[in-house]
Amino acid sequence: MHMKVLILGGGVVGVTSAYLLASRGFEVEVIERQKECGRETSYANGGQLSYSHAEPWANPGALIKVAKWMFKDDAPLVFRPRADLDMIKWGLRFLANCTDARTKSNSVSLLRLGLYSKKMMEKIRVFSGIEFNNIREGILHVFSDPKEFGAAIAQARFQEKFGCPSEVCDIKRCITLEPALEHAGKELVGGIYDSIDESGDIFVFTQKLAALCEREFKVKFSYDTSVESIETSGDTITGIKTSKGLMKADSYVMSLGSYTPLYLKPIGINVPIYPMKGYSITFSGDATYIPTISITDTELKLVYSRLGDKLRVAGTAEFAGYNNEIVAKRIKPIFEASLNLFPKANLKTIMEWACLRPSTPDGPPIIGKTKYKNLFMNTGHGTLGWTQAAGSASLLADIMENRPTEISLDGFTVDRF
Repeated sequence: MHMKVLILGGGVVGVTSAYLLASRGFEVEVIERQKECGRETSYANGGQLSYSHAEPWANPGALIKVAKWMFKDDAPLVFRPRADLDMIKWGLRFLANCTDARTKSNSVSLLRLGLYSKKMMEKIRVFSGIEFNNIREGILHVFSDPKEFGAAIAQARFQEKFGCPSEVCDIKRCITLEPALEHAGKELVGGIYDSIDESGDIFVFTQKLAALCEREFKVKFSYDTSVESIETSGDTITGIKTSKGLMKADSYVMSLGSYTPLYLKPIGINVPIYPMKGYSITFSGDATYIPTISITDTELKLVYSRLGDKLRVAGTAEFAGYNNEIVAKRIKPIFEASLNLFPKANLKTIMEWACLRPSTPDGPPIIGKTKYKNLFMNTGHGTLGWTQAAGSASLLADIMENRPTEISLDGFTVDRF
């Protein structure tokens, strides 16, 4: 019998980890503070499985933009200057990763994990038979600025060397791929089409995978259970103090997203994960004019995904600490941009939402061992948690079984910081 594992966090990363560990024979229990899985960051994201998206937020172009956007409430990326030492330290590390060399290295890591995740997600999809409004028609990135388009073409050519083909499209080709763009209210200069990418409903996926874990692999889910602290003795975790008492296992997996550093700091592990707030709106509308394939508006950093008869639009990044309130002036630009890009879709808001995405300053997540022999990490995925969940969980399972991993862990382990 395999050892017992306690996974902290029931988001998409925690649930996918539970699935892969349980399918390999581990006895698994998941602790989740909400009433069900996937209720926080995994609830209403942009819907994209963007395996080819490998340009980190920290890149040479970001330096100029951050300065320009700093005081604009409707900017795609906003730092709210606060007397917060963790945010300042994170910001300095972010800036250090904006060099050309660091961006290329982090891009290669993200792409390696993305392509591996596609392969592992395919296995989960086929084996589980889960339906989650999965559209496997690729993602089309559209551009309205020739300079940005040029930079994106250069990034696409760079990624092609690492096994990720992209198609550079003129406007006519963009409209052929997605006829709804014909009526766009803003002028587009071209697009880049990544046929390997997909979209779907993350919440439905997380919920159904959790149900499968319970049904097929007897995974136990302890809901309404908050982690209070991690108990240690020497180089070993001895238990997790929770709102329901002390919980014990042989090994522990940290998948608490943005809250990771709050629990690791008291036991002497400092991880540069900081919450990046993102917003989404879910619309109903005229199906004829809602896009079928997933779209990324690169200029505004907004993503559009069709979920059945609904349209999910998500984006923006705001650094404002652990505050997930919906700020009207931050959500308004998403609403206006959606009406502008798809003016004929007759969009009506069904739901507005905000979440905290656990971001590392360099981009890639943190996976693997820690200085405690029975504590492992699978956290810090930023805006790519769903995209990378299957690959990250597979790497974690290999590490916990002491097997060689299928792809290199270079760029993902905690010791890079």
